[in-house]
Amino acid sequence: MKTQSNIEKRDLTSGSVFHTLIVFSLPFMLSTLLQTLYSMVDMMAVGNFVGKEGLSAVATGGQLMELITVFCVGFSTAGQIIISQHMGAHQEAKVCRISGTLCTILAGLALFLTAVGILGADVFLKILNIPPEAEGLAHTYVTICSLGILFTGFYNMIAAVFRGMGDSRHPLLFIAIASVINIVLDLFFIGVLKWQVAGAAAATVIGQASSVICSVIFLYRHQKEFYFSFQLQNFKPDRQMAKMLLSLGIPLGLQSSAVQISFLFVNSMINGLGVSVSAVFGAGQKLRNIPGIMTQAIGLGATAMIGQSFGAGLTDRVSKIYKSGCMVNAAIGTVITVVFFLFPEASFRLFTTDKGVLEYAPVFMFTLLIEIPAKIFMPSGSALISGVGNTRLSMTLALCDAFAGRIFLTWLFGNKLGLGAFGCFLGYTLATYVTAVPQVVYYLAGTWKGRKRLIAES
Repeated sequence: MKTQSNIEKRDLTSGSVFHTLIVFSLPFMLSTLLQTLYSMVDMMAVGNFVGKEGLSAVATGGQLMELITVFCVGFSTAGQIIISQHMGAHQEAKVCRISGTLCTILAGLALFLTAVGILGADVFLKILNIPPEAEGLAHTYVTICSLGILFTGFYNMIAAVFRGMGDSRHPLLFIAIASVINIVLDLFFIGVLKWQVAGAAAATVIGQASSVICSVIFLYRHQKEFYFSFQLQNFKPDRQMAKMLLSLGIPLGLQSSAVQISFLFVNSMINGLGVSVSAVFGAGQKLRNIPGIMTQAIGLGATAMIGQSFGAGLTDRVSKIYKSGCMVNAAIGTVITVVFFLFPEASFRLFTTDKGVLEYAPVFMFTLLIEIPAKIFMPSGSALISGVGNTRLSMTLALCDAFAGRIFLTWLFGNKLGLGAFGCFLGYTLATYVTAVPQVVYYLAGTWKGRKRLIAES
């Protein structure tokens, strides 16, 4: 439905499930594709103008930044879940309290994480066993990117408000602004000014800042439509809402951090195999992210739909959303991954022409085929578990995925069995089933239908 000021707020509890999922998720998909695009442009520019050392530095530094900022994402997801359940139950009056409390929590968290990123860069990079020739470049990248963590926190807060209310279009617009600015500045800073990885980092921060400024101006002009208030008293944390946000946000943050920590451990093992293997893994992750972020976008859309439908008590609709998500993910993930598998070297040439990197391309792409079945079910499974508010289960699965899955299997195949780079790539891929299988069992068991709704707690 639309308000009088033509601001989109979609009721996700009615209408065709499949059609609503596609239409609502499409902006998620486009926004995540844009994020991946400007991340890939970073890698392309650095790989072609700086070399494989720069490629390794940006890949490792980027993963470290994702680890540092995962709690911002965790709390914003918690806010989205709570807002969506209240919107589904038509309790819009409480959204203002939720949004103000979320903003204050994320601002404090972002300032703390900024200090962690700047002061801890050296220590973290040494732990990651980054190749010596890439260490200085990675330190520069992490230090500059840390200055943008506050913008990351605020964007995620605003996006949570929009998405929880069923508006996926405006977050896309603000990401598009960041992407265009980032890409233009990448080419200028790296290609023209020769700032190397510092240029990539500066372009990212400026793009993020521009996006946040635009989104804050928009939200300020449409406060009433989004049940938001810029009055100072609104930012005083509401104890009840803060408790709810912490109870959901901490497990979600731990879940995401566990996955990122496991990736960094894997990255450390791979970095020990040399700069060429490190570069191919970093570039390969960007390619893996293309089908991944598209299926994940379906998962994000499904999370909001499940949140509203579960808040309204529509468990049959929740089940239909889960199945529809799996169907869409099967089509997207399979087609794109097979294309990459058929043209491995051509795909990697987007990032580098280094022969030492390209010779590993077919090996990496082969492992992607193995994870297709898991990737069909994982986004919908995560959406179901998060949408009904079962973040403890979500955290438990993430811990198993991280430590029993990614770290152990990568070590087993790469080091213990002596399969080298192929073993590391294979172990990392097989770990997806550690999460996917229990998620399917949880859906089929049906215990989620009896969970207490979050609106009952507020």
